[in-house]
Amino acid sequence: MTTSTSHGLQIESLTLAPMPVVRVTARGTLTHDDYVAFMPQLDAAFAEQTGDRLRLLFDARELQGWELRAALDDFKVVMSHGRQVERMALVTNARWIELLSNIGKLLLAGEMRHFHNRSEAEAWISA
Repeated sequence: MTTSTSHGLQIESLTLAPMPVVRVTARGTLTHDDYVAFMPQLDAAFAEQTGDRLRLLFDARELQGWELRAALDDFKVVMSHGRQVERMALVTNARWIELLSNIGKLLLAGEMRHFHNRSEAEAWISA
């Protein structure tokens, strides 16, 4: 887990669906250092999956933004793992995050949906 009191990324594996689900929670304004600490954990989560694809639940309700270098890191994450994502549920109440995610959606192999409520996102990701 990579977090601090004001910002960071946290990752955990869940058993919500017939296939693996990885939940990522983002808080505050993300920095390059957050991604440096987080990437090995994310790479390991993808490598541990028995199948070639998984589902991703991204909780961005507490995300305030990225530093420029961290935004580039986020793009690299999508480029390196986007084809492995069967479904992605994005939980956010911020319209700007929904708009930005539509760019990343183009790089995903699977389907992405936006949710304002985490329980609705969990129900969809596990269907």
